[in-house]
Amino acid sequence: MKYYLPILLLLFFSCRAQEKPENQKIYCLGQNIPSNIPEIFGAGIISVEGRFETGLTISPDCKSIAFGVYHESKSEETCIYLMNYVSGKWTTPTNTFLPDNVNTFYPMFDPFGNTLYFVKSKEGSETDLWSATYVNNKAIDPQPLNSIFNSNSREAGHGKSKNGSFYFTSNRDDQHQCCGDIYRSEPEKGNYTKIQKVSELSSSADEESLFLSPMGDYIIIQAWQYESDSKHDLFISYLTKTESWTVPERLDSEINGKEIEQRPFISSDNQYLFFSRISIPPESGSDHYESDIYWVSTASVFKPFPYHPIPVKHLEYNESFQIQLPEDMFKDVDNNIISYELSLNNSLDLPEWIRFDEKKLLLIGSWRTKEPAILKITAIDDYGNKSVLPLLQTKNN
Repeated sequence: MKYYLPILLLLFFSCRAQEKPENQKIYCLGQNIPSNIPEIFGAGIISVEGRFETGLTISPDCKSIAFGVYHESKSEETCIYLMNYVSGKWTTPTNTFLPDNVNTFYPMFDPFGNTLYFVKSKEGSETDLWSATYVNNKAIDPQPLNSIFNSNSREAGHGKSKNGSFYFTSNRDDQHQCCGDIYRSEPEKGNYTKIQKVSELSSSADEESLFLSPMGDYIIIQAWQYESDSKHDLFISYLTKTESWTVPERLDSEINGKEIEQRPFISSDNQYLFFSRISIPPESGSDHYESDIYWVSTASVFKPFPYHPIPVKHLEYNESFQIQLPEDMFKDVDNNIISYELSLNNSLDLPEWIRFDEKKLLLIGSWRTKEPAILKITAIDDYGNKSVLPLLQTKNN
């Protein structure tokens, strides 16, 4: 668990990090920094009561915030708003920064802040992926992405890494048009010429939106994994050394509540997760939905993950072993792994025939059990988050 010091409310349109006064986070909009319980972001400014907000993005320099607003019956009010930090204060959100800003959704700045990607529907058609050059606080020359990205079906979530990897969701699969899957395209000599479905991140359920980290080392997806609950939750997956994605893991129950969580975004310092949450206000009746943007500390979001795992070794009785574990067996996005634990059949009381040098990551011993047994290693970060991998187990006879 991470412990938080008291936070003082500073200027209305700025807030300061706890550790160092010079680390001013201008995008905080004067709010107290959240802990591991999500709080509404920009209440009355971005998250307005009675309005349906549909996701947020912050430019890499933290001086532009774009967010979507949806209106069920008035298409001209479904658009993207922008506010900028100019001369020490934030401008009032405006929707005039983007030409033809109608039926636009889900803004996302690229990792360099030069391009604004978004989704747009024209004349009642399915949504397509668009981009506009972002310069001088304006989005200019908006154009749909080329035809390999946009199909006759719905395209929605999208994200781009610094090396050019582009991920997006699409309902183009003829076998599952009701549900979105995740696709990617890699640049070849600066051009995108083909796409492929990312099977590790796609399921038979619906993947709707995503956030791809600037380094391309993790992805947060909105997915309908539990259909009986009739809702979407947020899941995280990490890229391993072999360029494969780990099995998406649901974020904790403080983030994924009973409502619909969607449109994830992580601040450029990896400290805060932003997302929109759809709920039904209890006093409004069952036909009225409220959607606001929330933010929360990533203390429980990022956990150690298996970056370079080794195959489980099966041992005979009395078989000796000496295993050098790779230094990059685990990685952690936001901090260093501070300790390891070994457990045999889930007990931390190891027998004398197992020795582990944590500094050298060296495992030595002689397998002295005929009974079914498994030795696991647990990596722990300084927030107490854990990740477990099996190392040794009794060989089946």
